[in-house]
Amino acid sequence: MPTVGVFAAIFDDQRRILCVKMNYGPKSWTTPGGKLDRSNESPIEALKREAREEANCHIEPKRLIGIYCMPSRDDIVLFMEAEMVEMGEWQPNDEISEIGFFSWNELPSPMDSKSLTRIQDAFEGRTGLVRILDPDLDSE
Repeated sequence: MPTVGVFAAIFDDQRRILCVKMNYGPKSWTTPGGKLDRSNESPIEALKREAREEANCHIEPKRLIGIYCMPSRDDIVLFMEAEMVEMGEWQPNDEISEIGFFSWNELPSPMDSKSLTRIQDAFEGRTGLVRILDPDLDSE
């Protein structure tokens, strides 16, 4: 069974993207998201849940930017642009240590190349992509 993840490109009014810093594993920056629960959770439900858990924001998914695959690892990521509906007060937790909105030329580091590829696609307004990623690239 492949692992399926969903991540959100959430932009503010200044066209900066919301990034979160993981508090585990490589402790790198990415966009809000994660794996689908095995309990028949839809990608849209998972995306909304992850945004709420990681950044205390309520979102409405708008369009699919792309599907990012690593067939040799049986891994698929759906990356969707989402509109911010409401953002509550946020505090660090076991999963996420920092959050913030960043312009393309001010993205935080460390950030793995897969996240950077997805974020670049979002900033460039791409949609409907299918990308096969190199399994030797840094992992999330």
